[in-house]
Amino acid sequence: MQRPQIWHYGLVAQSWANATEAGSEGAYYKKLIETSGQPALDLGCGSGRLLLNFLQAGLDVDGCDYSEDMLAVCQERAAKHGLSPRLYVQAMHELDLPQRYRTIIACGVIGLGGEHRLTMQAMQRCYEHIRSGGTFAFNYAVRWNDPPAWLARLPEYRRAEPQEWPASSERQRLADGMELEMAARTLKTDPLENVSTRQMRVRLWHEENLIKEEVHTQMVEDFTKNELVLMLERAGFSDIQIFGDFRDEPATADHHDLVFICRK
Repeated sequence: MQRPQIWHYGLVAQSWANATEAGSEGAYYKKLIETSGQPALDLGCGSGRLLLNFLQAGLDVDGCDYSEDMLAVCQERAAKHGLSPRLYVQAMHELDLPQRYRTIIACGVIGLGGEHRLTMQAMQRCYEHIRSGGTFAFNYAVRWNDPPAWLARLPEYRRAEPQEWPASSERQRLADGMELEMAARTLKTDPLENVSTRQMRVRLWHEENLIKEEVHTQMVEDFTKNELVLMLERAGFSDIQIFGDFRDEPATADHHDLVFICRK
C-alpha cells in the first residue's frame, strides 16, 4: 500500500504561515465542536488555520497532520499567541493517538493522497478514535462544479496533459520581505481510478532575484456522495447527514462543499 502523496512541504508549507482567516468553515466546525463535545481532534490541522482559533476560543482541541513542515508552521504561529497545542505527526490511515475524542473534524483533507484504500482505512481509524456517541465530520469539495477539473476527464483534455507551467503568477509577500510565487498544473487525470495528479511549483524571490525553487506533486481522489456514505457505513458510522457549503441545509448538486456529519 503506497503512502499518501501530498504537496504540503517546504515552501508550500511556508506559504500557509499567513493563512489566519478561519472563514465560514471555521465558524461551522467551532459550533459543531461546542455542540458535539470535547475533547476534539482537528485531523489534517496543517498550519493551524482553524486549530489556533479553536484554542483561542478556549476549546480543548488537539491537532494532527501528515506533514511535519506544516506542523512546524503551526507550532511557530501558536508560540506567537502564547498557545501550546498538542500536535501529532501521523497519517490519517495510521492514526494512533493516546486518547479518544468526542468530536473529530477533517477540513479539506479527505481525498488528498491519491489512494482510495488509505481513505477507507483513515475512516476506520477515526471510528476507533471516537468515543461512543461521538461525532465525525468532514467536508469534501465536489468536482462537478469545477469546470476544468470535470472537463479534464474527457479524452481530448487528457491527451493534452501534462499542462505547461504558466509564464508567471501572483506573488505572496512574506513577513521578512521575501516573496513566494506559486503555480499549479495538472500532470495526469485518470477517470478509471478517479484520481488526478497535480504539481505545485513554488519560487522564493528577493528583490527580483530567484532564491529557491521547489516542485511538489499531489494526488487527489474523486468521490461521489454515495461512495463516501458507503465508506462511512463500512467503517461503522451511522446517522449520516450531509449538508451544503457549511450551512445547516441539505446538500444539493449546486453546493461546492458537501459536509458529512455522522455518529459512532
